Amino acid sequence: MTHRFTGLAAALVVALPCFLVSEAAEAQELTLNEVLARTTSYVDQLHDQLQGVVMEEIYEQRAWSTGGNGYRGALGASYQRRTLRSDYLLIQPEGADRYFGFRDVFEVNGDPVRDQQDRLTELFLDSSVSSERQIAGILRDSARFNIGDVVRNINTPTLALLFLRSDYRLRFEFTRSRNQSPSLGVDEPKGLRNMWVVEYTETWPTTIIGGREGRNLPAQGRFWIEASSGRVLVTELVLEDSEVDSTITVKYQADEGMGHLVPVEMRERYGNRRAASGSDGTATYSRFRRFQVQVDESQPVRN
Repeated sequence: MTHRFTGLAAALVVALPCFLVSEAAEAQELTLNEVLARTTSYVDQLHDQLQGVVMEEIYEQRAWSTGGNGYRGALGASYQRRTLRSDYLLIQPEGADRYFGFRDVFEVNGDPVRDQQDRLTELFLDSSVSSERQIAGILRDSARFNIGDVVRNINTPTLALLFLRSDYRLRFEFTRSRNQSPSLGVDEPKGLRNMWVVEYTETWPTTIIGGREGRNLPAQGRFWIEASSGRVLVTELVLEDSEVDSTITVKYQADEGMGHLVPVEMRERYGNRRAASGSDGTATYSRFRRFQVQVDESQPVRN
């Protein structure tokens, strides 16, 4: 018995490196379409897992204007700073074909938001509100405290994942990238043997994100993907034309309590090319928990 045990252990020790090499080789042999198929399956599942998960967001925004003189210290230049505390969650309104990120701001620069309960009641407990009106309200409320002169409702951490979902992937062309450094100072994922960086460019005639007066703004950027599982560790979204340029980069990590990846950091930068002004921001996410709504005299309660 002792001899058999020793021999078996030795076989495991010898075979283990071969197994690891085979796993790495499998990742190298995967095609782009296979990696994207795994990623789409993963993202579809992650959206279902994140639905009903509330995370606390601490979001610092900074905005500046050069006063038309080209640099921030010029006469007439201005600077503004704002810190938001919010609960962020994914919501799929009845009849909608996708999830929307909802930012429930409850504190601005340390002061409580007074109309929060009334807004939540109108959005989620008023049965007379149509799906279209509810979606418009979610997008409006999520952006109501943004600063800077680039009007936007795209500053939600899970937006770029939408492009990998089965209903949206056909809008994009994908290629494997050699540039593995995330933008805006976000750390590159570490410890992965089979990470792929995949670039994407929106090619559909009508874009998902629109600019002023409904003009098209094709999305582009990169995803940092664990090829063997399809898990997305970092997303990057870039939008630019003659008027604006913007970049939003989001980092994901595993959360033991949730049992899956969650966004932990979002960094962003916006530029108004006509006004020579801009803004940037950093948001961090914590306190992940399941969302519950209790109805008591028509008032929602956040747990």
